[in-house]
Amino acid sequence: MIINRLAASAALAAALTLAALVPSGTAGAASPPTLPQPAAAQSAANWLAAQIQPNGSIESVAVPGTPDLPSTANAVLALASAGVDQAKASSALGFMANNVNAYVTVGEADGPGQLALLILDAQALGVSPTSFGGTDLVSRLLATQQTSGSEVGLFGVQDATYDGAYRQGLSLAALAAAGVRTGSAVAAAESWLSAQQCLDGGWTSLITPANPCNGRPANYAGPDTNSTALAVEGMVAQGALGATAAKSALGFFKRAEDVDSGWGYEPKSGSKSSPDPDSTALVIQALLALGAPPWSSTFVKSGTDPVALLLADQITSGTGTGAISYPGFPGANLLATYQVIPALAGVTFAYNIGIPVLTKVSPLRGPVTGGTTVHLTGSSLTEVSNVLFGTTPATSFTVKSGLSITAVAPPGTSGSVAVTVVSSAGTSAVTSATHYTYR
Repeated sequence: MIINRLAASAALAAALTLAALVPSGTAGAASPPTLPQPAAAQSAANWLAAQIQPNGSIESVAVPGTPDLPSTANAVLALASAGVDQAKASSALGFMANNVNAYVTVGEADGPGQLALLILDAQALGVSPTSFGGTDLVSRLLATQQTSGSEVGLFGVQDATYDGAYRQGLSLAALAAAGVRTGSAVAAAESWLSAQQCLDGGWTSLITPANPCNGRPANYAGPDTNSTALAVEGMVAQGALGATAAKSALGFFKRAEDVDSGWGYEPKSGSKSSPDPDSTALVIQALLALGAPPWSSTFVKSGTDPVALLLADQITSGTGTGAISYPGFPGANLLATYQVIPALAGVTFAYNIGIPVLTKVSPLRGPVTGGTTVHLTGSSLTEVSNVLFGTTPATSFTVKSGLSITAVAPPGTSGSVAVTVVSSAGTSAVTSATHYTYR
């Protein structure tokens, strides 16, 4: 959760925040709980949908009678990820299309985080982000990039003290979802974000003398979980996070985890960090993007795991049933609910990221009895829901990252079969490099 040192940009942070996950094709054990959690996600989404007014907006809690644009934008992605109330989601998206400029204008300039979220919203509901509310969101996002000065490559001219790495990661993920993964702008954006990673593997919002990499969490300085999670997600979505950087980021998350198996905004400074569902959901998405399931023994603390911790924050009866509560504040919490829903739904951050592509299958052959572990390499693999050897599903598979899957070959008959992967966006094309031979 964004606290103390981000208070000055709370409205912007709320506009940017969302979370998502990478599903695994491997059946999970009964305990601890794995992802997705469709019943929990749908219950939360039903509560969220009920908050949408007939005009498509969510009403502001702080100023009754006025629309809450950040919450409305986030609700679109949450409902889409859970597959709940398409009509309400479309109504909310339509409201945002009619209020694009009011939402994206931050200090008299376009805000990259707001543009990125609208791009993800549009993609999730099958609407072109290049023709949304009479404007091209993708071009407007690219136009915010700084091309000179000390922050070359950073999206947005606004002060990046509190959200630099966060908005950069979100922007890179949105561009990837829209199919923009090459070019000088993307390369410059990745370079800026890579340079912000600290030696401990985490990211600060922006490295400054007041917020250095060695800043103390107790003083609200140094790398934080939210900036790190979004930086990881953006780089993974673009296929730009190298092995060394990924390993370092994973180490940061391990050290930052609270003894209660969740994460707060700041890494734990001592034995506890006051974990919150918002930050926990964001870190969960990053862990899965890194190929580290949060329900693994590595992240089980005090007899529970991060997924169970999220489920424990869901209201199961009475007023607010389905919504997510924030520890210490009884009742439904709007921000926590829309942040956690995509996580419970088990979708990736930029989950409508395109048709998966396979470029390599290794090894290329195995026995007809099956059982061979096969490594699949490609892109846009984070949303894969099935791996096929010919027409036969793999015995099991695990999405390691957007670029890699391991699958166990099923039994087959002698000869060559095409290996394909399937997601909601489509099925990978068959090439000469994507065949497997049974012998």
